[in-house]
Amino acid sequence: MKKADQWSGVVFLIMAVLICLGAAKLPYGDIHNPGPGFFPVWIGLLLGVLSIALIIKTTRQREKTRMIRELLSERIRWGKVLLVLLALILYAVSIQYAGFLVITFLFIAFLLRFVDPQPWRKVILWGLIGSGGCYLLFDVWMRLRLPKGFFGV
Repeated sequence: MKKADQWSGVVFLIMAVLICLGAAKLPYGDIHNPGPGFFPVWIGLLLGVLSIALIIKTTRQREKTRMIRELLSERIRWGKVLLVLLALILYAVSIQYAGFLVITFLFIAFLLRFVDPQPWRKVILWGLIGSGGCYLLFDVWMRLRLPKGFFGV
């Protein structure tokens, strides 16, 4: 598992560099008037820092030896992976029609209820916090235009 985590860190670090290089070609703007390159630069930097942290952490930790039988008996939850992938595709396709707030709430609620089952109270609470927090951050504070959808929100 240690090698897999190290390779994941390297792949994500390469992705972070590519994101930053691509974003560098776009106008950056500033915090009060962000340009198209503002968000990708920060996402690339954050991804890069987290990738480096993963590489360092997995390099420093000791890997416990595991029997081949244990490795083969590990249950990979491919169904959940496919559910998340399908949810991401539906999110991307429907965000223009349903609007950012509505579709983000539904996306978070779906993940919390069906991928990692949580009680409805938590699903609604975190759906509201997640979608509302992102809306406040991007639409209100950063003044980015988010898709309004047919509900107008």
